[in-house]
Amino acid sequence: MMRIAEKILSTYTDQTLGLKASTFITEAGHFGTRFYKDGVWLADEIYKGHSEEYAENAAENYVMEIKKL
Repeated sequence: MMRIAEKILSTYTDQTLGLKASTFITEAGHFGTRFYKDGVWLADEIYKGHSEEYAENAAENYVMEIKKL
């Protein structure tokens, strides 16, 4: 089994909307975001060549309903 998310860095939530997003770093050193709706995993996005802040912005935008999957 391949592990993509090596280490969870931060988590953003909106409990009213049931949205959650966690930022992580991969084994290869790339940042990414894992998205959930009502506790169910929806998708991972890997941002090769981008910063941790970029992943955090994606997570925050998702729970604020700015970013759609």
